Amino acid sequence: MNVLTKLSNRYAAVIAFLVLWEVSARFEWVDPQFIPPLTKVLQYIGEQAATGALAHHLLISLGRAAGGLAIALIAGVPLGIALAGWPYMIRIALGPVLEWLSHINPFVVFHIIIVFIGAGEPTKVSIIAWACIWPIMFSTLSGMIHADADTVKAARSFGLSRLRLTTKVLLPLAFPSILTGTRLAAGYALLFLIAAEMMGSTSGLGFMIYTAQANYQIVQMFSGVLIIAVLAIVLDGIMSAAGKRLVHPAIK
Repeated sequence: MNVLTKLSNRYAAVIAFLVLWEVSARFEWVDPQFIPPLTKVLQYIGEQAATGALAHHLLISLGRAAGGLAIALIAGVPLGIALAGWPYMIRIALGPVLEWLSHINPFVVFHIIIVFIGAGEPTKVSIIAWACIWPIMFSTLSGMIHADADTVKAARSFGLSRLRLTTKVLLPLAFPSILTGTRLAAGYALLFLIAAEMMGSTSGLGFMIYTAQANYQIVQMFSGVLIIAVLAIVLDGIMSAAGKRLVHPAIK
């Protein structure tokens, strides 16, 4: 089975949806003023790419999402490791607090952060980091405490220090779980990136969608939505492929 056949089988439903989108708008099964044809949206994206406007908004948005996700990784993984090393009773006591914090709506946090540092770039990145840190931290914690007991016991029998046990055994065993949390966090990063850019921003894909909606520029609005959807699929595909390469063969 060649690559094209594999891709067509995997994305048959997506291709069917895109064809239905184009046909339904062209034959006016839906009102094209509200749902423009796919080809018209793609044409607009091409025009924006040619002028450089699309790259401008895209790079700014990617920078914000990457910044927030990086902060969440830098903070979330060590927090998960630290929690895994704490006594069971302390983890049980802290569990409800962490669960409560993780359920605080990032937009509530958004307004709190604005009070202290304004509505600039740090606030947008902070909101993304807040939304991303929880899945990363909880997945790290879960991966560490549910690591294969026999492997950990064997490693302990060699007299490994806590640091070496963590870095040489527990973290590699927990890596698939951390990767799953990171993939989930990446989705959150895009979700809250768009929302943050709709609030007091002058650039980015979220700003592009917001201004298009406010000015009734439907094609431009659909362009932004389509770009974000493609971005999410590409990002998840890259992370999935990277994970398959990075996971140790013995853990697969």
